[in-house]
Amino acid sequence: MTSRSGAALVCAAAAVFALAGTARADDAATALLRKAFDAPTKVTYVGEVQSMRFGQNRSEVEIYRVEHQAPNLTHRWYLAPRVAYGDSVITRGDTSYTVDMNKNVIVVSKDDAIDDRIAVDNNFTLLTANYRASFGPDDSAAGRMTHVIVFENAYTGETTMRLWIDTHTGVVLKKEIYGANGSLIAAMRFTSIRYVPVIPSDMFSLPRRVPTVQGGSHGAPINNLSVAMKSAGFSVREPRYLPEGFQPLAADVSDVSGVRTCHILYSDGIRTISLFENARDAAVNLTRFREAHVRFEDHDGVYAEDGPTLLLAWSESGLHYTLVGDLALGELTRIAASVVP
Repeated sequence: MTSRSGAALVCAAAAVFALAGTARADDAATALLRKAFDAPTKVTYVGEVQSMRFGQNRSEVEIYRVEHQAPNLTHRWYLAPRVAYGDSVITRGDTSYTVDMNKNVIVVSKDDAIDDRIAVDNNFTLLTANYRASFGPDDSAAGRMTHVIVFENAYTGETTMRLWIDTHTGVVLKKEIYGANGSLIAAMRFTSIRYVPVIPSDMFSLPRRVPTVQGGSHGAPINNLSVAMKSAGFSVREPRYLPEGFQPLAADVSDVSGVRTCHILYSDGIRTISLFENARDAAVNLTRFREAHVRFEDHDGVYAEDGPTLLLAWSESGLHYTLVGDLALGELTRIAASVVP
């Protein structure tokens, strides 16, 4: 055997072992991810959370104290923004009670998971199908040691999300989500956390002598889109094109300001696209944004940007559509063009 052929075999063997090591690391990262998704049903804690969303013209920051009793009781008490100071949200299973101190009212809502980004992220099958999970260097968060998982889009190779997971409990202590250009678009982190065996039950009690009202008329998210479409009262259309990895996740039909609206939610496990449809002349209100006009497939639409989030609205054959997603305008117009006949 020549030295060159021997060196080649050594390199080949090294490559095989490197690939095997990567596969094991990816499997371990996926297993840790599964533990993180299950952690809230098993771990009780109290802490303080900071959540940020970065927009083009402004950033939104929420700070709240949280008490979570496994498996499904949560109380959040808001410190910021200033207009929400003192408000709280008590969640019992699939029902949430928003205590509005300024209006002295409790708003009861049920099955709001379609609007809950945490619930979307928890779609484990989509996430692991469309993103490669690998370990980053261990780090600390909220004073605790964490394993860091990095998620790369399987189709583009772009880093889309990082999670800091408590090495002992599996609770996600920090999360960062990135746009297509690599910029940070959203972040969540515990500034402090303490694990406890039990939380007094009165922490999840509603304030006395405060009237309750029902929230907006939301239907429960429905995995069977055809059922939701039939309940809309008009002919609901679906896009024939979606970016790679996106699939319909759920749908609901609700009355928004008296207008019956169908909302279909698509996701690839991290990113989401929302399609709203109604049969009334109820154009989306873009007064708080700088709107612009766009033409696609012989259709006229308007769009507005708020950082990485883009909103596109148009009308067709008596129906009114709105697409919302963290995608480029070209992608949204391509989706829109596949909705219209």
